[in-house]
Amino acid sequence: MEAIRAIVPHCTAENRGRLEREILHYVGPYERTKDGYKRIGWARFALLSAIPPELRSAAANAHFEELKRKFGKPQGEPRTMAASWVGPPIKKTATDKMTDDQWLRAIKKYRSEDWGRFLQNEVTGGAEQLAQVFGERVKEEPERFARLSLRFPADTNPVYLERTLSALEKAPITSDLKLQVCRKAFEESRGSCSRSIADVLGNMEDPLPDDAVRMLHQLATEHEDPGREEWQEDAGNGQPYYGGDILTNGINTTRGRAADAIRDLVLSDAAYIERFRPTLDRMIQDRSAAVLSCVAGTLRAVADHDPVLGMSLFQGMNLSEDRLLSTHHVCDFIKGHLRDGFPELRPIIERMLRSSEPEVCEAGARFAGIANLIHEDAADLVDEALRGDTPHRLGVAQVAAANIAVPKFRVWCEATLVALFDDDDPEVRRETASCFRRLQDETLDDYGDLIATFCDSKALEEDSSWMLDTLEASLRRLPGMTCEVCEKFLDCFADEARDGWAGRADAEDADIVAKLIFRTYQQHQDDEWTSRSLDLIDRLCLERIHDAGREFEQFER
Repeated sequence: MEAIRAIVPHCTAENRGRLEREILHYVGPYERTKDGYKRIGWARFALLSAIPPELRSAAANAHFEELKRKFGKPQGEPRTMAASWVGPPIKKTATDKMTDDQWLRAIKKYRSEDWGRFLQNEVTGGAEQLAQVFGERVKEEPERFARLSLRFPADTNPVYLERTLSALEKAPITSDLKLQVCRKAFEESRGSCSRSIADVLGNMEDPLPDDAVRMLHQLATEHEDPGREEWQEDAGNGQPYYGGDILTNGINTTRGRAADAIRDLVLSDAAYIERFRPTLDRMIQDRSAAVLSCVAGTLRAVADHDPVLGMSLFQGMNLSEDRLLSTHHVCDFIKGHLRDGFPELRPIIERMLRSSEPEVCEAGARFAGIANLIHEDAADLVDEALRGDTPHRLGVAQVAAANIAVPKFRVWCEATLVALFDDDDPEVRRETASCFRRLQDETLDDYGDLIATFCDSKALEEDSSWMLDTLEASLRRLPGMTCEVCEKFLDCFADEARDGWAGRADAEDADIVAKLIFRTYQQHQDDEWTSRSLDLIDRLCLERIHDAGREFEQFER
């Protein structure tokens, strides 16, 4: 309105006429209902009032006078933009006292998603907001409101049934009553309630009847949701939906959610494997990578009871999308079967190593590293990974760092870490440095060569924190090699540590170094490390890196 008032005096007669025609033919985004026409009339009245009477045409003035007789005064100046909570069309204090019949009348009345009244500090909503209140009442009295939902007319807005099912998922009522609500929702509102139906059925403690198994079969194999791969699409902000995460997309689809429900049922009772056998055969050929990322979780559940069948289904699975290979359930399936199923999985690992997707390469390199720990004939896969790009070497580094404290794997892990301490990529070097967090409960003297090599490598310059934290947390006698670690830290980070915070070292690391130096001096009296510890204490004082006086006081106590 303000914009119209500002521009109309400067418009040509032709442009004013065009504006009037737009206003007089304005329909607006409202349904053609009695209330909708009223809103349209208000909008036309307000817009015409912004045009000075002397600049309106005769037709516009006549229509304005007609609207004026109907509405009285036009609305005032537009208010500034404000945020407001959209509340239910009926106050909660009233809904708490409503009878079943009153609820049914309210649900019939508020079947539209349109918001209702716009008051000064509140906007009243429609079906969605009332359904939310209804869902809360279902949680409070699940049996009463589950039975009430069975009385909903077939043309009821599906949001009410959907909220009912969501509240009933883990409600303490009989399975039979839950099944009745699921059947009604499946028959009348399958499109809107499908995910909630799957959730309720997947949480059933009693064995499902055959018709419920058929429901899940149809939801898992025949439902149209998803119709596209949203994880590949731009969400409008330059980023893909779900952050590009395939599994997150999958669990927000009907077929994916049904796969999760079948997984939970199979985990609880192996008898479901046979009951869902035809469903499983169809699920593994789903056209959607998002759904298949959930199906892989179902196959993990099958394999828990029947490893041979689980592997057979996995081998027959549609894995045409490379990025599917690095999703959570697929990776867990592969990792869980490397020991006994490596020959069957080897072609998949080779494919992952040669993928164009960095995250797939990294996952493939991890599997190559793990397989190498338990299978001699996997060494060539590790060699291929180590010759690969950064993601490949990072994957191998993760395995070596994670298993350094396992005695039977130590030789390979240590040799691999030593080779990667000076890797060209800082991310790989940081990963190798993390190996020391696995040694906090170990006798560090046994790892002297590894520590010495680390001290002379680029990895220490990249991340010394894990090494320092491990030494500080050790409850055993510190190795004399601690002096060398502290010397290297001071060589690399003396200026940064003195400033308190800069880049790769901070005051906290400097505090740890000082404590380690004094602790080493205390634990290595009259041996080769005594003089080196004292030299380091002098250096702390001379370079003013730490309050050495305070450490002396604590030491003398």
